[in-house]
Amino acid sequence: MASLVAGAAMVLGGCGKVHAGEAGTGDTSAVGLGFRKYAGVVGYPSVTGPHNKGYVAPGEGLRQLVPLGDCVLGEGTFANGYHYVNVNWIGSRGCTKLSITPKPGADDEADVPYSMRSGWLGGGLPGDVVVPWGDGSLIGVGSTLTRRMPDGEQVRLATLPLTFNTHPEQETADDASVNTAVKVGSLLLIGGGQTVNQVQSPYVFASDDAGKTVRRVPLPAIDGGQPSTPVGDFGVNGREVVAFGEAATNAYDFHSSGTIPFWRSVDGGAHWTSGEVTGTPPGTRVHSVLYASGHWFAVGGRAKAGAFYDSLPLIYTSRDGNHWTRMDTSAMGTGEIRATTIDSAGRPVLVGSAPRPKSKPNTRTVLCAAVWVGNRTTTGFKRGGLGCSEDPPTAAVTLADGRVLIAGNRDLWISRGPRQGHGNGS
Repeated sequence: MASLVAGAAMVLGGCGKVHAGEAGTGDTSAVGLGFRKYAGVVGYPSVTGPHNKGYVAPGEGLRQLVPLGDCVLGEGTFANGYHYVNVNWIGSRGCTKLSITPKPGADDEADVPYSMRSGWLGGGLPGDVVVPWGDGSLIGVGSTLTRRMPDGEQVRLATLPLTFNTHPEQETADDASVNTAVKVGSLLLIGGGQTVNQVQSPYVFASDDAGKTVRRVPLPAIDGGQPSTPVGDFGVNGREVVAFGEAATNAYDFHSSGTIPFWRSVDGGAHWTSGEVTGTPPGTRVHSVLYASGHWFAVGGRAKAGAFYDSLPLIYTSRDGNHWTRMDTSAMGTGEIRATTIDSAGRPVLVGSAPRPKSKPNTRTVLCAAVWVGNRTTTGFKRGGLGCSEDPPTAAVTLADGRVLIAGNRDLWISRGPRQGHGNGS
């Protein structure tokens, strides 16, 4: 079911003076879209000290926010000085602060040989992805599955039948990753990738009993074989599920054109059809799939040919989940879209960032971030700047009261509630 990508015909409206190629420093502030910033209120996921403000590598730290009561539970990793360990954040009353819970320990390892030191071992609900289960419980999905009951008790569930490399220094070892998981009716779907003998391929697992057992769901081949990219994300609309590959064939070599796979299920993930989007631009990666405003959106980032530092928004849209069109995002400015949510009015909210050009090559990377709020169609987004920092926003979620929460490893932004008459930016 190959889908040819039509020429971009839809232009997105900008917000303020936004032009392709800008780094975001000239943005209209996200305050104009109804967001308020709370600086330094997110527990930093790294060991810090008097002369060390800490460092968290890209892809580590806060990775996901899931609704929990009146606020959220945050999922991610903590840099304990030796390696990254599992960590959770819990929100305050009003959801204006996120604190690492349980609090990182500060054990004295001065008398332990360096090779035997491990630092704080982490805590909270383990997993790479967390799925709200609708009864107040949460299921953490990683190499094993764990359910956090409404009273906080944790119950260990199934183990994924995959080989996870627990020694990152062994770069040629078999490995696996969990990238996405969703609840579709009573079914739990898990997606990611595995590397066996240095060959990478996608997978989908399903559970009919809330994670107590899992079974592998076959993915149909594309052009006679499986693409060499993991399943990156699931999008859900009722019983319909759409998944996209994480990276196109030209994601890393920056060839002028490539392909990226997708899969679609109309029975809640029990059976799948497959296809691929052709003509992908250089650097194409898809980070999120969602259904909003009567359309499917597959969003991520792309780059100009050969330009590793120039992250640009990427959006594919589809009415049926089979035929995809790449939108003209030139009016959206710069920023690779890394996080998404759907606000209480049903509009897509996208969050991304792009590196700011460096004055000196050895300085730390500073990224300028933005939020884009849709207008219930696929033809317009308004952009608001979220500022520039070494720790840009990495996650977004819509709270039970309708507010949109955006957070990174240090700061958070929260929109006005819909009952206040301002919505989430329009």
